[in-house]
Amino acid sequence: MRDRLGIWWKIRNFVVEMKLNVWISKRLRTRRGARASTRSGVVIAVAGVALAVAIMELCVAIATGFKGEIRHKIFGFDASVAVLPPYDTETQTTAAEFSPEPRLWNLVEHTVAPARAVAVQNRQAILKTDSNFVAVQCVGYGSGHDWAFVREHLVQGSLPGFPAADDSVVISTAMSRKLQIGVGDRVMLYFFDDGNIKARRRYVAGLYSTNFGEYDDAMVYASYSGLSHLRSDTTIISAINIEGIGEDMIMPLADTLQSMLIEEYQRGGLSTVHPVNTVYQTGMVFFNWLDLLDTNVVVVFILMLCVAALTMISSLFIIILDRVSTIGILRAIGATRHQVSEVFVAVAMRLVMRGMLIGNCVGIGLILLQTATHWLPLDPQMYYIAYVPMNFNLWHILAINAGFALASWLIVSLPSRLASRIDPSQTVRYE
Repeated sequence: MRDRLGIWWKIRNFVVEMKLNVWISKRLRTRRGARASTRSGVVIAVAGVALAVAIMELCVAIATGFKGEIRHKIFGFDASVAVLPPYDTETQTTAAEFSPEPRLWNLVEHTVAPARAVAVQNRQAILKTDSNFVAVQCVGYGSGHDWAFVREHLVQGSLPGFPAADDSVVISTAMSRKLQIGVGDRVMLYFFDDGNIKARRRYVAGLYSTNFGEYDDAMVYASYSGLSHLRSDTTIISAINIEGIGEDMIMPLADTLQSMLIEEYQRGGLSTVHPVNTVYQTGMVFFNWLDLLDTNVVVVFILMLCVAALTMISSLFIIILDRVSTIGILRAIGATRHQVSEVFVAVAMRLVMRGMLIGNCVGIGLILLQTATHWLPLDPQMYYIAYVPMNFNLWHILAINAGFALASWLIVSLPSRLASRIDPSQTVRYE
């Protein structure tokens, strides 16, 4: 019972002391009635905190938004998981195409269920008009493929009924500008097959644009059956793509599928070894580039904390110097050093909260404005996106505010201790 009363009494004293410190800090005027130096210090501190918070929020919003947009495009072009043609253990090379065994299809479909296994035709070709040509990569997907990504970025025309529409293709706007062709125009596709050239006339059914130059400059969507009939053996494919899986399941599924294929080969159920690839391998350059953004965010955070720390510390020193006589009075009437220190911590945190409020209004306002209007443009040739992408995430905002408030409290605690060391006998007459 005594222990409980003792704990309750300590909590009560702590709360009372906190209320007293806050009450005293509110009586230390920092705006109206304060000295000009104090008012200037307050403005600098609040502006520094507001600037730091706003830039931190914008930095995180831009970084996450940019990474999200680029990742979405990479996942749209490349398969999350793909079963590749057989691997030759003697030459240590992978074939360009293969005719999948029935056992392979059954094993893949059973392992990846409920995801979808989709056959893919991938052929190099020359897209030619009367006056110009470009080297392209024609891709055709079998039944079950989700065309949502291409449909999302279709800017003109329509998405033909693949794989049934053998005589149509979808090209990028970059190809359209280079070849001076549009929707409805006829083009020639020249395929190379075992030293022979096979020409096919196609018409442009639609134009897409993702601003992702490495893919837009080369990728042509064609009919799966149209590409299959270029070969005498129509069962030959380029890969088996696995679709309909979440990003967090890519690596576990790829590892499981690879293990199953190797075990089946060792048991004799499969005549060849098939490597399993993931989007993290095909898009490794882009993912490594995106990882560098995290380093940039950390650097910006450190710089902004330094800016806020310098402004808060300098402003708190100004306030302390202007309130030396007040400190002496508090010490003379019995205030402890800890209480004096906590008073000035409360003063500083009031300025921090004021700056954080302004910074949140500015930061969140700019994020929502850019998200709604896209008024800040980017060069798509450089950044693969036509505008600055921003991702508003409430949890990120709360984490930034909580972390900044904690860091600010730790920062202002050090200079506030200097106020508690002032001798009251030397400060009552200080001017």
